[in-house]
Amino acid sequence: MTQTWSAYVDVVSGDGTRALIVRVSHDPAADRAEIWVHAFIDGRVFGHMSAHPCPSLAASTTGDARQQAVLDLPGGRFSAHVMASETDRTVFGEGPIALDVTLAWATDGQQGSNLRGRNERLVKVDATVTLDGQCIDLSGWGHQHTQLQEQPRFAVPFTYLSLRGDEAGLVGLLASNLQRGFGHLRGVALNATALRVDPPAVRRTLQMTIADTHLQGNLSRTYQYWIPMGGGWRDGSIVAGALDGVPVSGVINDYAGPVG
Repeated sequence: MTQTWSAYVDVVSGDGTRALIVRVSHDPAADRAEIWVHAFIDGRVFGHMSAHPCPSLAASTTGDARQQAVLDLPGGRFSAHVMASETDRTVFGEGPIALDVTLAWATDGQQGSNLRGRNERLVKVDATVTLDGQCIDLSGWGHQHTQLQEQPRFAVPFTYLSLRGDEAGLVGLLASNLQRGFGHLRGVALNATALRVDPPAVRRTLQMTIADTHLQGNLSRTYQYWIPMGGGWRDGSIVAGALDGVPVSGVINDYAGPVG
Protein backbone atom coordinates (compact mmCIF):
# COMPACT_ATOMS: atom_id res chain seq x y z
CA MET A 1 0.00 0.00 0.00
CA THR A 2 1.30 3.48 -0.88
CA GLN A 3 2.30 5.66 2.05
CA THR A 4 0.63 8.99 2.70
CA TRP A 5 2.33 11.89 4.44
CA SER A 6 1.08 14.92 6.35
CA ALA A 7 2.52 17.81 8.36
CA TYR A 8 0.69 19.97 10.89
CA VAL A 9 1.51 23.12 12.89
CA ASP A 10 -0.63 25.19 15.23
CA VAL A 11 -0.33 28.04 17.71
CA VAL A 12 -2.90 29.19 20.30
CA SER A 13 -2.78 32.29 22.48
CA GLY A 14 -2.71 31.66 26.22
CA ASP A 15 -6.34 32.72 26.65
CA GLY A 16 -7.54 30.89 23.54
CA THR A 17 -8.90 34.03 21.85
CA ARG A 18 -6.56 33.71 18.85
CA ALA A 19 -5.26 30.60 17.10
CA LEU A 20 -3.87 29.40 13.79
CA ILE A 21 -3.88 25.82 12.45
CA VAL A 22 -2.24 24.68 9.20
CA ARG A 23 -1.89 21.25 7.60
CA VAL A 24 -0.58 19.89 4.31
CA SER A 25 -0.84 16.29 3.14
CA HIS A 26 0.32 14.24 0.16
CA ASP A 27 -1.26 11.06 -1.22
CA PRO A 28 0.75 9.95 -4.28
CA ALA A 29 -1.57 7.04 -5.11
CA ALA A 30 -4.45 9.47 -5.54
CA ASP A 31 -2.22 12.15 -7.11
CA ARG A 32 -3.59 14.49 -4.46
CA ALA A 33 -2.18 17.08 -2.09
CA GLU A 34 -4.31 19.05 0.36
CA ILE A 35 -3.88 22.43 2.09
CA TRP A 36 -5.84 23.22 5.24
CA VAL A 37 -5.63 26.64 6.92
CA HIS A 38 -7.83 27.82 9.79
CA ALA A 39 -7.51 31.15 11.62
CA PHE A 40 -9.40 32.07 14.78
CA ILE A 41 -9.25 35.79 15.41
CA ASP A 42 -11.23 37.68 18.07
CA GLY A 43 -14.37 35.57 17.82
CA ARG A 44 -14.26 35.03 14.05
CA VAL A 45 -13.35 31.79 12.24
CA PHE A 46 -11.75 31.70 8.78
CA GLY A 47 -11.16 28.44 6.95
CA HIS A 48 -9.69 27.10 3.74
CA MET A 49 -9.34 23.56 2.36
CA SER A 50 -8.15 22.81 -1.18
CA ALA A 51 -6.86 19.81 -3.15
CA HIS A 52 -4.17 19.86 -5.84
CA PRO A 53 -2.18 17.43 -8.01
CA CYS A 54 0.54 15.82 -5.91
CA PRO A 55 3.99 15.51 -7.53
CA SER A 56 5.71 13.64 -4.68
CA LEU A 57 5.93 13.23 -0.91
CA ALA A 58 9.09 15.34 -0.94
CA ALA A 59 7.49 18.42 -2.53
CA SER A 60 8.02 21.53 -0.39
CA THR A 61 5.61 23.71 -2.37
CA THR A 62 1.99 22.58 -2.74
CA GLY A 63 -0.81 24.18 -4.74
CA ASP A 64 -1.01 26.78 -7.50
CA ALA A 65 -0.84 30.56 -7.92
CA ARG A 66 -4.04 31.21 -5.93
CA GLN A 67 -3.73 28.56 -3.21
CA GLN A 68 -0.16 27.78 -2.24
CA ALA A 69 1.70 26.43 0.78
CA VAL A 70 5.46 26.28 1.31
CA LEU A 71 6.83 24.02 4.07
CA ASP A 72 10.40 23.98 5.39
CA LEU A 73 10.44 21.39 8.18
CA PRO A 74 14.21 21.44 8.91
CA GLY A 75 14.11 25.21 9.19
CA GLY A 76 10.87 25.29 11.18
CA ARG A 77 8.92 27.49 8.78
CA PHE A 78 5.57 27.36 6.97
CA SER A 79 3.84 29.94 4.79
CA ALA A 80 0.63 29.89 2.78
CA HIS A 81 -1.50 32.13 0.61
CA VAL A 82 -5.11 30.97 0.21
CA MET A 83 -8.61 32.28 -0.48
CA ALA A 84 -10.65 31.57 2.65
CA SER A 85 -14.23 31.83 3.86
CA GLU A 86 -15.53 33.13 7.19
CA THR A 87 -17.27 30.00 8.44
CA ASP A 88 -17.13 27.38 11.17
CA ARG A 89 -17.88 24.59 8.62
CA THR A 90 -15.11 24.59 6.03
CA VAL A 91 -15.60 22.83 2.68
CA PHE A 92 -13.14 22.34 -0.16
CA GLY A 93 -12.82 25.26 -2.57
CA GLU A 94 -11.95 28.94 -2.82
CA GLY A 95 -13.50 31.57 -0.61
CA PRO A 96 -13.73 35.35 -1.07
CA ILE A 97 -11.17 36.41 1.58
CA ALA A 98 -7.42 36.61 0.98
CA LEU A 99 -5.63 34.87 3.86
CA ASP A 100 -1.84 34.81 4.20
CA VAL A 101 -0.08 33.08 7.06
CA THR A 102 3.50 32.51 8.15
CA LEU A 103 4.69 30.40 11.07
CA ALA A 104 8.18 29.92 12.50
CA TRP A 105 8.83 27.51 15.34
CA ALA A 106 11.71 26.30 17.47
CA THR A 107 12.78 22.82 16.36
CA ASP A 108 14.05 21.71 19.78
CA GLY A 109 10.78 21.37 21.71
CA GLN A 110 9.70 18.33 23.71
CA GLN A 111 9.27 15.42 21.34
CA GLY A 112 7.27 12.20 21.52
CA SER A 113 4.79 9.99 19.71
CA ASN A 114 1.37 8.53 20.46
CA LEU A 115 1.01 6.66 17.16
CA ARG A 116 3.31 4.66 14.91
CA GLY A 117 4.65 6.85 12.11
CA ARG A 118 3.85 10.12 13.89
CA ASN A 119 6.53 12.47 15.24
CA GLU A 120 5.01 15.07 17.60
CA ARG A 121 6.60 18.09 19.24
CA LEU A 122 5.53 20.90 21.61
CA VAL A 123 7.06 24.14 20.34
CA LYS A 124 7.11 27.91 20.68
CA VAL A 125 5.65 29.53 17.56
CA ASP A 126 5.76 33.04 16.09
CA ALA A 127 3.05 33.55 13.49
CA THR A 128 1.56 36.28 11.34
CA VAL A 129 -1.98 36.24 9.94
CA THR A 130 -2.92 38.70 7.19
CA LEU A 131 -6.63 38.97 6.42
CA ASP A 132 -7.54 41.19 3.47
CA GLY A 133 -4.44 43.30 4.14
CA GLN A 134 -4.78 43.52 7.93
CA CYS A 135 -1.72 42.01 9.65
CA ILE A 136 -2.08 40.28 13.03
CA ASP A 137 0.82 38.86 15.04
CA LEU A 138 0.31 35.73 17.09
CA SER A 139 2.99 34.17 19.28
CA GLY A 140 2.67 31.42 21.85
CA TRP A 141 2.91 27.73 22.52
CA GLY A 142 2.08 25.40 19.67
CA HIS A 143 2.28 21.89 18.31
CA GLN A 144 4.03 20.45 15.26
CA HIS A 145 3.83 16.92 13.92
CA THR A 146 4.51 14.88 10.83
CA GLN A 147 2.92 11.56 10.00
CA LEU A 148 3.79 8.82 7.53
CA GLN A 149 1.35 5.93 7.28
CA GLU A 150 0.06 3.09 5.13
CA GLN A 151 -3.20 2.44 6.94
CA PRO A 152 -6.46 3.95 5.62
CA ARG A 153 -6.86 7.49 6.89
CA PHE A 154 -9.61 8.56 9.32
CA ALA A 155 -11.05 5.03 9.52
CA VAL A 156 -11.81 4.91 13.28
CA PRO A 157 -13.26 7.31 15.89
CA PHE A 158 -10.74 9.28 17.94
CA THR A 159 -10.18 12.18 20.30
CA TYR A 160 -6.87 13.97 19.88
CA LEU A 161 -5.68 16.78 22.15
CA SER A 162 -2.67 19.04 22.46
CA LEU A 163 -2.42 21.38 25.47
CA ARG A 164 0.47 23.71 26.17
CA GLY A 165 1.65 26.38 28.57
CA ASP A 166 4.82 27.71 30.19
CA GLU A 167 4.82 25.00 32.88
CA ALA A 168 2.73 22.22 31.36
CA GLY A 169 2.11 20.36 28.13
CA LEU A 170 0.17 17.27 27.09
CA VAL A 171 -0.35 15.51 23.75
CA GLY A 172 -2.96 12.76 24.06
CA LEU A 173 -4.79 10.27 21.86
CA LEU A 174 -7.89 8.20 22.64
CA ALA A 175 -9.03 5.69 20.00
CA SER A 176 -10.41 2.11 20.08
CA ASN A 177 -8.79 0.70 23.23
CA LEU A 178 -5.93 3.22 23.03
CA GLN A 179 -5.36 5.82 25.76
CA ARG A 180 -1.97 7.42 25.56
CA GLY A 181 -0.31 10.74 26.28
CA PHE A 182 3.05 12.41 26.84
CA GLY A 183 4.12 15.84 28.02
CA HIS A 184 5.47 17.65 31.05
CA LEU A 185 4.25 19.31 34.23
CA ARG A 186 6.28 21.70 36.39
CA GLY A 187 9.53 20.50 34.83
CA VAL A 188 8.78 16.77 35.12
CA ALA A 189 8.17 14.58 32.04
CA LEU A 190 4.76 12.87 31.84
CA ASN A 191 3.71 9.59 30.25
CA ALA A 192 0.01 8.93 30.75
CA THR A 193 -1.03 5.30 31.24
CA ALA A 194 -4.74 6.17 31.34
CA LEU A 195 -6.55 9.13 29.81
CA ARG A 196 -10.19 10.21 29.69
CA VAL A 197 -11.82 13.35 28.28
CA ASP A 198 -15.45 14.42 28.59
CA PRO A 199 -17.51 14.44 25.35
CA PRO A 200 -17.52 17.68 23.31
CA ALA A 201 -19.01 20.55 25.32
CA VAL A 202 -18.31 24.16 26.25
CA ARG A 203 -16.57 22.91 29.42
CA ARG A 204 -14.72 19.61 29.59
CA THR A 205 -12.81 17.71 32.24
CA LEU A 206 -9.67 15.75 31.51
CA GLN A 207 -8.58 12.87 33.75
CA MET A 208 -5.23 11.10 33.44
CA THR A 209 -3.05 8.71 35.40
CA ILE A 210 0.73 9.08 35.55
CA ALA A 211 2.21 6.03 37.31
CA ASP A 212 0.21 6.06 40.58
CA THR A 213 -0.71 9.75 40.38
CA HIS A 214 -4.12 10.98 39.23
CA LEU A 215 -4.29 14.42 37.58
CA GLN A 216 -7.22 16.52 36.37
CA GLY A 217 -7.56 19.24 33.78
CA ASN A 218 -10.42 21.71 33.33
CA LEU A 219 -10.90 23.24 29.90
CA SER A 220 -13.25 25.81 28.35
CA ARG A 221 -13.97 25.99 24.64
CA THR A 222 -13.29 29.35 23.00
CA TYR A 223 -14.04 28.25 19.41
CA GLN A 224 -15.75 25.30 17.73
CA TYR A 225 -15.46 24.40 14.06
CA TRP A 226 -16.02 21.44 11.76
CA ILE A 227 -14.20 19.98 8.76
CA PRO A 228 -15.47 17.30 6.34
CA MET A 229 -14.10 13.84 7.13
CA GLY A 230 -15.18 10.28 6.37
CA GLY A 231 -18.48 11.34 4.82
CA GLY A 232 -19.37 13.37 7.90
CA TRP A 233 -17.85 16.10 10.05
CA ARG A 234 -14.95 16.18 12.50
CA ASP A 235 -15.53 18.45 15.50
CA GLY A 236 -12.60 20.72 16.42
CA SER A 237 -12.24 22.96 19.47
CA ILE A 238 -9.85 25.67 20.59
CA VAL A 239 -9.62 25.51 24.38
CA ALA A 240 -8.04 27.22 27.37
CA GLY A 241 -7.91 26.19 31.00
CA ALA A 242 -5.61 24.43 33.45
CA LEU A 243 -3.88 21.09 33.92
CA ASP A 244 -3.46 20.32 37.62
CA GLY A 245 -3.89 24.06 38.22
CA VAL A 246 -1.26 25.09 35.64
CA PRO A 247 -2.57 27.32 32.78
CA VAL A 248 -2.71 25.71 29.32
CA SER A 249 -4.37 26.31 25.97
CA GLY A 250 -4.57 24.29 22.79
CA VAL A 251 -6.79 22.13 20.62
CA ILE A 252 -9.08 19.10 20.93
CA ASN A 253 -10.32 17.21 17.86
CA ASP A 254 -13.21 14.74 18.14
CA TYR A 255 -14.10 12.37 15.29
CA ALA A 256 -17.09 10.02 15.51
CA GLY A 257 -15.84 7.82 12.68
CA PRO A 258 -16.77 7.39 9.00
CA VAL A 259 -20.41 7.65 7.96
CA GLY A 260 -22.00 4.71 6.14
